[in-house]
Amino acid sequence: IDQQKIPGFIYFPGGWLIGFMMGINLLAAHFIRFKVQAKGKQRTIGWVMVTLGLLITWGVIASGSNKDGFQEYSVLSWLVLWWLFEAGIGILAVASLVLFFKIEKYRRTERGLALGAAILFACLTAWFLAQGDAARFSDSSMRILWQLIKATFAGVVLLVGCIPLFKKRAGIVLLHGGVGLMMLSELLVGTMAVETQMTISEGETANYVHDIRTIELAIIDQTDPEHDQVTVIPKSILLAKQQQVVSDPKLPFDYELVKYYPNSSIRKISSLTPEEQKLAENPATGGIGKDWIALPARSATGTDTGGAVDTPAAYIKVIDKKTSDSLGVYLVSLEMALQEIGEQVVVDGKPYQLYLRFKRTYKPYSVKLIDVRKDDYAGTSTVMNYSSDIQLVDPSTNVDREIKIWMNNPLRYSGETFYQSGYHADPRTGKEMTTLSVVTNMGWMIPYVSCMIVAVGMLYHFMITLLRFLDRREKQRIEPAAVSEFLPPDESVDTALQNKQWLTAQLNTYLIPALILVIFGGYLMSKARVPKTPSNQMNLYEFGQLPILYQGRAKPIDTLARNSLRIISGRQDFTDPEGKKQPAIKWLLDTIAKPREAFGYDVIRIENPELLHTLGLKKQPGFRYAFDEFIEKIPELSKQSDLARKAGPGKASLYQSRVLELEKKIGIVDLLIQSFTPPNIRAESAREDLIEAIRRHGMLDRRNPPRVVPPGGAAEEENEWQTYSYAWTRDLVKASFSKDKENEATQAWTKILVAYSQGDTEEFNKEVRNYQTWLKKHQADLTDANLSKIDYEAFFNHFEPFYYCSVLYLIAFVLVCFSFLFGEKTLGSASFWLIVLTFVVHTFALISRIYISGRPPVTNLYSSAVFIGWGAVLAGIIIERMNRLGIGNLLASVSGFATLLIAHMLAGDGDTMAVLHAVLDTQFWLATHVVCITLGYAATFVAGLLGLFYILWGTCTPRMTATAGKEIIRML
Repeated sequence: IDQQKIPGFIYFPGGWLIGFMMGINLLAAHFIRFKVQAKGKQRTIGWVMVTLGLLITWGVIASGSNKDGFQEYSVLSWLVLWWLFEAGIGILAVASLVLFFKIEKYRRTERGLALGAAILFACLTAWFLAQGDAARFSDSSMRILWQLIKATFAGVVLLVGCIPLFKKRAGIVLLHGGVGLMMLSELLVGTMAVETQMTISEGETANYVHDIRTIELAIIDQTDPEHDQVTVIPKSILLAKQQQVVSDPKLPFDYELVKYYPNSSIRKISSLTPEEQKLAENPATGGIGKDWIALPARSATGTDTGGAVDTPAAYIKVIDKKTSDSLGVYLVSLEMALQEIGEQVVVDGKPYQLYLRFKRTYKPYSVKLIDVRKDDYAGTSTVMNYSSDIQLVDPSTNVDREIKIWMNNPLRYSGETFYQSGYHADPRTGKEMTTLSVVTNMGWMIPYVSCMIVAVGMLYHFMITLLRFLDRREKQRIEPAAVSEFLPPDESVDTALQNKQWLTAQLNTYLIPALILVIFGGYLMSKARVPKTPSNQMNLYEFGQLPILYQGRAKPIDTLARNSLRIISGRQDFTDPEGKKQPAIKWLLDTIAKPREAFGYDVIRIENPELLHTLGLKKQPGFRYAFDEFIEKIPELSKQSDLARKAGPGKASLYQSRVLELEKKIGIVDLLIQSFTPPNIRAESAREDLIEAIRRHGMLDRRNPPRVVPPGGAAEEENEWQTYSYAWTRDLVKASFSKDKENEATQAWTKILVAYSQGDTEEFNKEVRNYQTWLKKHQADLTDANLSKIDYEAFFNHFEPFYYCSVLYLIAFVLVCFSFLFGEKTLGSASFWLIVLTFVVHTFALISRIYISGRPPVTNLYSSAVFIGWGAVLAGIIIERMNRLGIGNLLASVSGFATLLIAHMLAGDGDTMAVLHAVLDTQFWLATHVVCITLGYAATFVAGLLGLFYILWGTCTPRMTATAGKEIIRML
């Protein structure tokens, strides 16, 4: 397709210019707006403390750079530092409690905040003490904590100096100083930091690093048996004179860069199609280039998600220095250099090897790879951890040590940081290789320090602003006109009418909200109640509690059913042919035990009109179809799928994307059936059928299927979870060829599935209970599975607290809208207490996810939406308690419902508690950095909603007064 070129351009500033302008803005703000307000002695003390704080800040930053050796430990041991941390939390609890008693009783909000802080710190202290060593952070996390403690101390000293100098603006000044320090850090990183890599095979030693962002042409003379003579031409020199003869006394020959591709793919000439051969240009006249050709490729960009690295290629003409005759044009490529394939050139009878390789920098030390490990989550190929055991030898500092490096636990040595970056196993030889990212960054501590300085300044400024707001609010709070309606009737005027009015006001104020709480509290309790199955029905709830291992974690089979059905159908239930709604676990049971019956269920969602036409389907309500309706069109679907895959990512049409999506859904159903269907072993061809079954198991295992049979044997393969189909086959072999005892779990599953397929309710329920008893008896042998957590997750799935929270937030929104329309405070109060009840359940659901996953609250997009909603609702509750305008109720109900609705949409991809990839698997950062960032998102969300409410309330209704407008602005 011809694309029209529009003349001109749109200028977009780069990072350096933006940073420079931000720096000017920051300095201008300080010189113009933030003036030193102290005089005399106060001024002197302030500057002395600021100077001391700057010296401490410099010391903390400098402590991170030890060019003479290792940087690993704090002044105190990690255990002592942990004790001090616990003691500090306890002291904060006591200090908050003392503050609670010292604040005047009429300042209820301040006393509430102090008491809340005391309870929080006391609970943390009690939990740390109760857990003992189990609560203590790992050494890697303690290193981070130590950096943060040092940085916080520097920030506090700076704040002490800023308070007498800048008074109430001290927090802002310090905050801006921290931002400026962060900008300085970025400047240092951009100008001085060096990022390289060290790739080592197991058992080998490396003494150089390479930069994957640039290349060099290496000319190697290997004729000396003692050492190689290497001459390199940097990229800048190589590209400076293209298609020009370059001569240099240090080079054994002259050369000309004939052609250079910034990114390329190397193809065998014989594999090119006739059309490609016409377009391809091959200048090579000798060497590898006569059989292989470099084809130009699009260069990788920063927006690419694959993380690909450019692999340049070049055609080099080699010219004899004496005669100026051409010795041939040769192909050199980074792709070939990575496979240690060079191009040989003979000049004056001496051979030289040419390599176009990553730029190398040689080091005074060497690193030997003793062992490299790749640990996967059980039953998957998802990486849980990379680690490398290395031997570091540096003769210049007399260092010879064995050290372990693993994900998020780097080695800091001689001003450089070694991160575990990657792992590779040669598919041909099986030899393992590690990739270490080696970073030289003298200011790596600056982000820690600047973040904590910003945190100290922001906390101080927020606290004085909050206290000033609360002080003004308390002075205006108690007025006779505002509280007269809550006072008992005047005894001097004892009239029946006044008594009746007072009693009615009290009933409206307390009775209706209490009634709302009772109704909806009972509603939630009814949803949380574990179902009791009649004896004449199959107990699907108990079956749903059975453990499986899938996608790297143990979970109830109910979770597998719900997630699978949600992916293929968009719902967690389905409607059977009789028109009755059925749970996901019944669909799963029918799929694995009675697939022919399950193929008749309308559960596969197909929306695309073109795809419906391809499958011969008619549009119907819900867009859900049974597999039986298009089973005959599977060959056509496979053909379209192959064409869609050939189009490549980013190039497939909408139709092709939907074809691949449907193929994925069918693949999920097929995976479930294959995992639970035993092979057909015939007596007359048992050997061939067993061989075929083993081959199919190998193919199935590569798809990471759900594994339901726990470990139960002495053999190595029996110490891992297995699919039912493989475990059944293994037991068949045992029974036929040995006297080994069959796996009891496999037998239990066989009985359960047979009873279900035969419709034997009593036998099904009995075998499920027997298997649960067996599981509890063998809990100690069940690796990777905690039955208590699995049972709780099944209950959590049944309860669906986030769904019912969204329903109650919506009801609270309706109540607060009616309170605005009719000016009825009782409805506003009822809405508030309903929001509080829902927030308690919301909090319970968050804690439940933390318990089930063993992770902090935010680990993926789904959990971030849930947590942002939680933070926004909490903000709404606090705002409503402070001003009682109804805006807090509106904010809490809207944000709670909206975020939980978004989370519901995000849950369509499958497991919302999936295991984390290795680089993200750090509890400390998940519990601190990620949580703080997500709370920042929540604050932004709250501010945006408040601004929207201000605009809509002020422009669409006549009810907003000047006082109410000022209150909303103060909230922002």
